[in-house]
Amino acid sequence: MGRKRAEVRREEILAATIDEIEATGLRALRVADVARRLDLSASLVIYHFATKEALVAEAFAFAGENDLDRARAIAAADRPAQEILDDLLAWYLPSGSTRSWTIWMDAWSAALFDEEIRATLARLDRAWQTVFAEVVRSGAGTGEFTVAPGDIAEAVTKILAHLDGLSVRLMTSETDSRALMLDWVRDFADSALGRARPRP
Repeated sequence: MGRKRAEVRREEILAATIDEIEATGLRALRVADVARRLDLSASLVIYHFATKEALVAEAFAFAGENDLDRARAIAAADRPAQEILDDLLAWYLPSGSTRSWTIWMDAWSAALFDEEIRATLARLDRAWQTVFAEVVRSGAGTGEFTVAPGDIAEAVTKILAHLDGLSVRLMTSETDSRALMLDWVRDFADSALGRARPRP
């Protein structure tokens, strides 16, 4: 029971860390502020995570796995691969207040100087590639996409890079609309994958 409670406490701290990053940004993050969100002492946070850097890296991994769980649920639906891909693209692109996307922009920036965060992001990127590649591979098998099996990995990498770039643009632009960005990334995916049928 004590071990289970410790695991729950770790998840609570990670979730609170993500909330704090979303609210104030990584640059302003303090362990004391995370602790205050949970009415804990800062020393207890450090007990679970030896350093602030370790806390941040694990928090990014925690947030990334939660996002991936949602993406895997979308990908597991019993529907045509073309529809699943469209839903994945729409879900990935920032929407609403876009607060959750601020953590990924912070993470990319921090990864320039932090090897642990860079490794975390690389692992998450590989997982995203796997989710998208499985959908594309399924669609290629049913004739929904005409991309050759040996070209799927490269096509998915290009689509995700395009998605990331448009997402950052959407987060920072005062004029571009989400609908336009979504049209652009869907058009790009159509071209990369050789969509066999037009989207409805």
